[in-house]
Amino acid sequence: MGFNPPVPQQDSSWEIRVAVLLSLLLQVLLIFLGPARKRSSAPLASFAVWSCYLLADWVADLALGLLLNSMGNIGGSSSSSFGNDDSGCSSSPIIFAFWTPFLLLHLGGPDTITAYSVEDNELWNRHLVGLLFELFSAAVIILCSLHGNPLIPATFLILLAGVVKYGERTYSLYSSSVQSLRGSMLGPPDAGPNYAKFMMEVDSKRKAGLVVDVAIAYSEQEAYRLAMTREWHAGILAVKSVEVQAYDFFLNFRPLFIDIILSSKQRRLSQAFFLQRTDLTPSEAFDVIEVELNFIYDMVYTKAPVAHTAHGWVLRCVCSGCLAAALAIFVLLDKRRHNISRVDTGITYALLLGGLALDAVALLMLLFSNRVTVFLEQSQRLRWLVRLTRAAKRSRRTRRWSGKTSQLNLIGYCLGKPEHNSRRGRCRWWLKVADKVGLEEIVDDLIFIKRVPLMKEGSSSLLDFIFESLKGAAMNLQEKKEKKEGIMEVCGRRGKDVIERLKWEIKEALKTHYEEQMKKAVEDKDERLVLEEQIKDIKGALKNDDEKLNLLRESVEKKDFDESLLLWHIATDLCLFKKSASEPAARMEATVQTLSEYMLYLLIKQPDMLSATAGIGLRPYRDTCAELQRFFGSMDAWIENHHNAREMLLQVNTSEKPSTVKGYRSKSVLFDAVILAQTLMALNNDVGLMWKVVLGVWLEMLTFAAGKCRGSTHVRKLNHGGELITLVWLLMQHMGLSDMYEIQEGDPSVKLNV
Repeated sequence: MGFNPPVPQQDSSWEIRVAVLLSLLLQVLLIFLGPARKRSSAPLASFAVWSCYLLADWVADLALGLLLNSMGNIGGSSSSSFGNDDSGCSSSPIIFAFWTPFLLLHLGGPDTITAYSVEDNELWNRHLVGLLFELFSAAVIILCSLHGNPLIPATFLILLAGVVKYGERTYSLYSSSVQSLRGSMLGPPDAGPNYAKFMMEVDSKRKAGLVVDVAIAYSEQEAYRLAMTREWHAGILAVKSVEVQAYDFFLNFRPLFIDIILSSKQRRLSQAFFLQRTDLTPSEAFDVIEVELNFIYDMVYTKAPVAHTAHGWVLRCVCSGCLAAALAIFVLLDKRRHNISRVDTGITYALLLGGLALDAVALLMLLFSNRVTVFLEQSQRLRWLVRLTRAAKRSRRTRRWSGKTSQLNLIGYCLGKPEHNSRRGRCRWWLKVADKVGLEEIVDDLIFIKRVPLMKEGSSSLLDFIFESLKGAAMNLQEKKEKKEGIMEVCGRRGKDVIERLKWEIKEALKTHYEEQMKKAVEDKDERLVLEEQIKDIKGALKNDDEKLNLLRESVEKKDFDESLLLWHIATDLCLFKKSASEPAARMEATVQTLSEYMLYLLIKQPDMLSATAGIGLRPYRDTCAELQRFFGSMDAWIENHHNAREMLLQVNTSEKPSTVKGYRSKSVLFDAVILAQTLMALNNDVGLMWKVVLGVWLEMLTFAAGKCRGSTHVRKLNHGGELITLVWLLMQHMGLSDMYEIQEGDPSVKLNV
């Protein structure tokens, strides 16, 4: 029985063997590289995952095409169709039909990666059509081999496993699509209280001559707050593990990632954890956020929507059982009798044992996942297993995200000599070669972008500063009981608040600075070292310290966000010309430099994360780069490194505004930044006022950009190691510093008093 094509096709046995083994190898790579991409932001890691992800489907489809091309040989039953030499490598067509369903199994992919990007989830219907086509192709090949095939039972077992795996992948893609997520998270529609019935009752009471009063009480809010307070004092939430806390927040806050507004009740729940707990440290808060983002990653990019369900466990057992049964059938098969060569026997064992090994690895990863830890902790009978999973996690010490920020320095980029690169002399040569072959963007990323770890010795001064600053702002809003306007005012700051808060200290520091300059100028005048005009300029600056304060205000208020970011980036870099000797000031310098170069990286290399606020900022960036390169080109003989470049820029005479000389044709902010840097350096007193101002401005710029970025954009970056701005955004959401909430404080309780 079986379908036999009339004409055997060209023999491609070796191509089939290589394609099948390569398909298995790619599955092995994907199962380990899949979870690694959420912990690495390196371009090489992303390229490796992307290559394996694309090649895995392509190679499986290629092998299936080769098998379809060899249908005539597979259907043949003559002895010439089989290898006569047991040690040889000649064709064994019947065994090829047994390999066919393995390709469906491989197309199903490992549990650790279903989608490379968010857009892949929206193409779930394409994968569904692919499943039907691949299933039809596999059925045709199997039908061609029904005559005299001893492995038909094993073939159908593997076919069942392949259909299940491919179906799991397609369903996971569908479950992670925006339409499906919104449908599952919005819940059933709620018509609310029966308004018509209530008003009919009011009307009937009034017509009966009764005095009716409608009372509205917000008792739910106070009851909820009291319940939360009692819960905290009882220590119920405090004893929960990080995984359980993060999973609770994940269930409540996942609608944010598809841009759905949350209720005020969800905001109060998260504020109780992040604001009312006095024992919560910044590292603990960010641990919860990191695990929560891991749950979001699993929901969007893996088979978690299927794997962590009862049906998923049943289907996993079915697939593993089919593979084990097929292995037993093949072990008991007489290979010599059916003329199966040693090479094909080895490949078949590799496919069977490799499939079982992949299932075993996937099962281990599943057992040690955060979601299973939550399930075990919530189970009364299996809670004792949590110790084993935690011990295994401590032994592996895997990161939850990359833990690094990408840095880009504008002066170093335009100079062609990155400060962090030890091989500076070769950079220009590489850039010229890359420009000729059209690879300048890739080379720029490799040479000029550095990745700085946030955590040093188990702590991060930057994360601590961000947490304490946001917590202080959120607590202040709670005390003032400010509504949406107050929240939006805090989230809309771009440096204005810190300048207003420190304006008196700034004015005093400027006054002291110019008085010292005046005293020095007078002393120098006696020695004929300065001109009268210089003293006149210093006197003018001493009288007009408000003008310098206005300069700081205008740099963050009057300019577009992209121009303001470029302006403060260059000014911050110039302020680093003289390193501080004290340890606290040195730590602030490192934090400021990290924020400054990270924000520029986002503006230039990740503009979609700032697109809502910066409008990509292409023209100011290009014009500023052109002016910097022209300046460095004219000073090339005197500029050897980054330090010399800063020194030369600070020596430029800036007594006239750049707009007076250049007009408004160019959007360059280079020498505006030099003027800003000179003003900031005048604040460099013993208390570190300059760095307080600069650090405060950069934090407000970061929170402003984070608040404007959509949740769906943050999801797209989770598969490349994650971003610091995503952690800040989610922390702001948990603290209530967002407009993604319903503003009313609970549902009113309406009573009819007669």
